[in-house]
Amino acid sequence: MSSLKLPPHRPAPQSRQSIPLTTLCQERVIQSFLALAAAIPVLISVTILGIFLYEAFFFFQDVSFWQFFTDTEWTPSFSSRKVGIGVLASATLMIALIATLFAIPFGVLAAIYLHEYAPPLLRRILKPTLEALSGIPTIVYGYFALLFVTPLLQDGFARLGNLPLIGGMMPELDGFNALSAGLMTGVLIAPIISSISEDAIANVPQQLREGGYALGFTKRELIWRILLPTAFPGIIAAITLAASRALGETMIAAIAAGQNPQLTLNPFITVESMTAFIIQVSLGDVPADSFIFHAIFTVGFVLFLITLSLNWLGHWLVRRHQQIMTGMAIPTAEISATELEQPAPPPPSVSLPKLAPNRPDQHFEQSLNRRDSRDRLFVAFTFLAALLGIIMFATLLLTILQQGLPSLDWQFLTRFPSRRPEDAGIFAGLMGTLWLLGLTALFAFPIGIGAAIYLEEYLPKNYASYLLEIHLDNLAAIPSIIYGLLGLAIFARTLRFITGGASLLSAALVLTVIVLPLVIITTRAALRSVSDTQRQAGYGVGMTRWQVIYHVILPTALPRILTGMLLTLSRAIGETAPLIAIGAAAFVPVAPALSLEGLQGGFTTLTTQIFYWVSRPKVEFHNLAAATILVLGGIVLGMNILAVLLRDFYRSHQKKVL
Repeated sequence: MSSLKLPPHRPAPQSRQSIPLTTLCQERVIQSFLALAAAIPVLISVTILGIFLYEAFFFFQDVSFWQFFTDTEWTPSFSSRKVGIGVLASATLMIALIATLFAIPFGVLAAIYLHEYAPPLLRRILKPTLEALSGIPTIVYGYFALLFVTPLLQDGFARLGNLPLIGGMMPELDGFNALSAGLMTGVLIAPIISSISEDAIANVPQQLREGGYALGFTKRELIWRILLPTAFPGIIAAITLAASRALGETMIAAIAAGQNPQLTLNPFITVESMTAFIIQVSLGDVPADSFIFHAIFTVGFVLFLITLSLNWLGHWLVRRHQQIMTGMAIPTAEISATELEQPAPPPPSVSLPKLAPNRPDQHFEQSLNRRDSRDRLFVAFTFLAALLGIIMFATLLLTILQQGLPSLDWQFLTRFPSRRPEDAGIFAGLMGTLWLLGLTALFAFPIGIGAAIYLEEYLPKNYASYLLEIHLDNLAAIPSIIYGLLGLAIFARTLRFITGGASLLSAALVLTVIVLPLVIITTRAALRSVSDTQRQAGYGVGMTRWQVIYHVILPTALPRILTGMLLTLSRAIGETAPLIAIGAAAFVPVAPALSLEGLQGGFTTLTTQIFYWVSRPKVEFHNLAAATILVLGGIVLGMNILAVLLRDFYRSHQKKVL
């Protein structure tokens, strides 16, 4: 086993003996606060594990392990309850399998095109567009799967069923089904496979490519025979992480797959996944000590263990592949100047056989033409896969504009929700969303930046810090519904006397827990971008460690930190499942007030409003949901543009100062 390669140590600050006592005490206090912030992610993990074990303990007081793993039905709310987790697990695995099988060819082929074939200008367009698919709120994918993909598939199945040769062989597709949910989840995870697979291909040593060309391979043959086999462990890691994301997806499954638990592998009928069951129960008011309350935490615990295992495996494979690629670097020969000056020995005499008169080899030319044709066909397939982002964006945008634009007006923005679609608006949801963004930024950013500073600048670079880095990656990949259950148990129940229960404050705390690992990861990346030369310059003029951080490192890393903050908030604005889990209301007649009572009151957001409207049978509510998606998309787009503008502004300002 290869040894772990750790990052180099940071430049050391000046000796403590030359630091005044007051300054040294201030440094100690600041370091203590930073260490406390860095301990919060560990506390979150311990709390999640403790709560789920606690609730699962009470669940298994009424149900045996044998019954939990062998029952073939899932009816926990019936008097003759059946609690076979295999029913929910089969639907979850089926949706994830469909998603993974759909995403693998698109993701891998897109990675090949972007790294091996795409011109630089085209790559700058296709790559961000494809990766942006994973940033679209999943409630939008659920809306699209239910109201566009399923009707399209139903129409296609009906047309195929009318053909003479296969008439009667095509199955009927239910309005809610696992196939549509799986396909749209595949679109969501395809950028994950593409991005990590591209990194794996990029890590293949250049000498292997040159060796392939020296053997006469075409580019396609080089990719198939050298690049893909060498990058295979990294591609497997990408698939593993993408499968973990698909297993934890909540809103697409809850909206498009339905809520009818069945033990089946038929993707054409209505099923219920583990996450959809949690959402279904969360829509009602469940007593804290009831069996069904314990059941949702037990199901969540199973999901947590599955996704955590896949995340650990995926991250281990990524790091293992990087180590292997580093070890495969082929050393070049070192030749001294005296050796270069010496004349080369004469080549040995070799008697060559007499050749036939020069003539074109027809067999070779035919073979080369076939290989060139296959190369061109392969490039076409990879290019079509890389177009997935643009095609999906265009389809989503045109569909939502067609259905939502007629309902989008000033009255729609300023009215409160209503049970009558002609009188309904999104003012309460819009204000709730803006409030949540502000509170989440207020809570998450100071803690996240402080934790990142401690982990990057104070914590020794050893195996413990390596494990902590993997721990942060796993926290960022945990399904958001798990955090919703955490918020339900801690913020909405245990701390009800502070938060007010299912309130705006509880929702903000849940979103803080969700985005905190992302804030820490992006801030650490920004701090790493500051060169050690700048640190050494600060220490050279007598600065302490904190003075170097405050006056040198943070100002230099500020553009990247701000960009990471805004991009993190753009993810938070799209969260739906955790807000429903803690009790987001369908109809809120007032906007949140600027007071403690307002923060402790009921709330709704744009995403939860979309969910409740999509769940209604009337087409008019579906059109309102489309209009709300347009507003939500406009906010996310505005935040991304603001992130780019702030980054460019601070970079230009720093250049002027330098």
